[in-house]
Amino acid sequence: MLRRQVPSANALFVFEVVARLGSFSKAAKELNVTQPAISRAISGFETHLGYPLFDRHGRWIKLTPSGNRLYRATSTAFKTVIDALQEIKQQEENREKVTISMSSTSVNYWFIPRLKAFKKKFPNVSLDFQMYLDDGDDLVQGIDLCIRLSYPTDTNLHRWTFADERIMALCSLDYIQEFGTLEKPVKGRNHTLIESADPRYSMDEFFHAIGQPPLNDPTVLKFSDYSNIIQAAIGGQGIALAWVPETSRLVIEGQLVPIFPQVVKTGRRYHILASNLTPMRPIVENIRDWLIGEMRTDLRKVTTMMRANAKLMRTGVVK
Repeated sequence: MLRRQVPSANALFVFEVVARLGSFSKAAKELNVTQPAISRAISGFETHLGYPLFDRHGRWIKLTPSGNRLYRATSTAFKTVIDALQEIKQQEENREKVTISMSSTSVNYWFIPRLKAFKKKFPNVSLDFQMYLDDGDDLVQGIDLCIRLSYPTDTNLHRWTFADERIMALCSLDYIQEFGTLEKPVKGRNHTLIESADPRYSMDEFFHAIGQPPLNDPTVLKFSDYSNIIQAAIGGQGIALAWVPETSRLVIEGQLVPIFPQVVKTGRRYHILASNLTPMRPIVENIRDWLIGEMRTDLRKVTTMMRANAKLMRTGVVK
């Protein structure tokens, strides 16, 4: 509607300056254009509107009643815009950017579900996630906080324990209802194992660690990306090994359930890492403590759910 009544946004800008300064020549100086250009812009605006905005008497000009009304509206609107821009600028200047390096699985299944809680806790923080594909520590440089498995070799690092490495065999509740548990499988249905094409810990190693004989003739589904493995397990496609610090939220929310009561502890740990070559900002310290606190809460909840689901894992009975 406004675009049909006003020939261009520039017409309003020129009008506001002329009306505020009461002079074409002063307006031309402020806008860094010639006085004739200002005059033509105002005349074109008046022609488009169909009524005059200024009374002209030689070099002297005065707003008409219509011009005065339009000036009050434009000056109020422009001030509102200016105030909003200044407020936004101040907020952006007060916003602190924090860079976190985690695996894509951790970001997708652990951090994003609690992103709303993070924003509530740290409303003035702008997050930048840097994904990594392995446990090399080259990405630590220039990053505020990194979550890595085991100890890296770089000595210029601060380290805080995030979680012990725990490995569980998980699947969806729908999968158990369709195929049963390993102790009480559904007759005529073979279990499916979802594995990595290049595993750092295999299903055979897991079965050996918990004292469970390997499955007879299971169907095997392989993916090169760990996130695909977890997504397939959520979709009821089979049983997958899951690292609790990365997938604890899925267990807590019931998207994945343990099919074995046992948990394998490898003796390795996830750590939060930060460079010790530069002082750590207070906001980064606060986020580090928040991450550790969230992980501790998750581990307590996972332990509780493992105990509560013991009957399900033994019998396949769903309550």
